[in-house]
Amino acid sequence: MITSLIAAFMIGVLGAGHCIAMCGGISGAIAHASSKSSSQSMPLTPLFYNLGRISSYTLIGTLVGYTAQIGLNFGAGYDLLVILRFISGITLILIGLYIAQLNSTILQLEKVGRLLWRYIQPVARQFLPLKTPYHAFPLGFLWGWLPCGLVYSALTLALSTGSALESGLTMFAFGLGTFPIMFLVGSLSNQFNRLIQNSKFKKCSGLLLVVFGSHVIYIAIVQLSANSL
Repeated sequence: MITSLIAAFMIGVLGAGHCIAMCGGISGAIAHASSKSSSQSMPLTPLFYNLGRISSYTLIGTLVGYTAQIGLNFGAGYDLLVILRFISGITLILIGLYIAQLNSTILQLEKVGRLLWRYIQPVARQFLPLKTPYHAFPLGFLWGWLPCGLVYSALTLALSTGSALESGLTMFAFGLGTFPIMFLVGSLSNQFNRLIQNSKFKKCSGLLLVVFGSHVIYIAIVQLSANSL
């Protein structure tokens, strides 16, 4: 379990560039609006937004983990978890290649999520413009369902735990990994943009995820081979 938590956290950290591309606009707008507000509570807006976003990841992780747990309870077997880890490794490789600007196949996966997002987005936009910082929490919670290959790659890792609790904690760890970049994007946007848009940074971050995904696949193959003996 510790390995999954660390891995999920690192996915969030290394995928910073993708986070900025997907959610940086709204996070920057929220941070900018809160910095200009005369209300003393408005600077809390980015915090509430990100807490809402992380809460949605945790809920999604718990739900998919519970689904896997039910499958195991009905006799799906250990091989299912190994197969899920194999799929997780492939997804990590694809998101790594995308971040490194070498392949965009993972974007096809995001198209699936858009079917649900088209119903959630209008509800999320009802909270804009924010009237109080507390409205940022439900906005972040709904925005966490935005179709994102990075989230899906972490979700496959969470799913492979086969437990609702561990899957939820894995996605919570992923959210924590994305938190520093997303929370500071408004106040340090210029510095972050220079770093994140740097091609070397993108390639290094992406290739690290490819290496990690390859390691996950290797472990899955070893476990599958050992189980078949």
